[in-house]
Amino acid sequence: MIVFAAKVSVKKVVAGVLAVGAVVLGVVLLAPAAETVHAQTVSGEIDLDSKLKTNEQRVALLESYGWQVEPEPRSEREVQIPKTFDDTYQVYNAIQLEQGLDLVPYQGKRATLYTYELIAYPTGEEGVTANLLIRRNRLIAADISSAEADGFVHGITEMPASDPAE
Repeated sequence: MIVFAAKVSVKKVVAGVLAVGAVVLGVVLLAPAAETVHAQTVSGEIDLDSKLKTNEQRVALLESYGWQVEPEPRSEREVQIPKTFDDTYQVYNAIQLEQGLDLVPYQGKRATLYTYELIAYPTGEEGVTANLLIRRNRLIAADISSAEADGFVHGITEMPASDPAE
């Protein structure tokens, strides 16, 4: 049997408690809150740099830019971002740059693509989807697109004018 004895003074105990308290206080002050409320711009739009951990947060982001979507994603799949961008990815990244996002730092990385069905598109077109590309709970790309042969792709921050025929 091994017995360990130590002489501890009151000063050492107080110093130890204060040191542990300082570490805990530092962690609390420097670490973000577990469920951070989304940062919103003056117009009410959720900041594209907000953490998107849950489906509700992703839907709230789309709704903050005026997009009404089905509450559950049509699909959720893991995708590989190419290491080098061809012309199509260059054009797509230009759309991302216009809304303050950039895919270049994520070349060769994996991310999750969430696709949501839009309930209504301002021009009346049907089959339009919202796509959110998320890596480590961060939005790295977002678009609104039509799957039609003569379809379109634009950022989620761009809201087209309503169809004048309505």
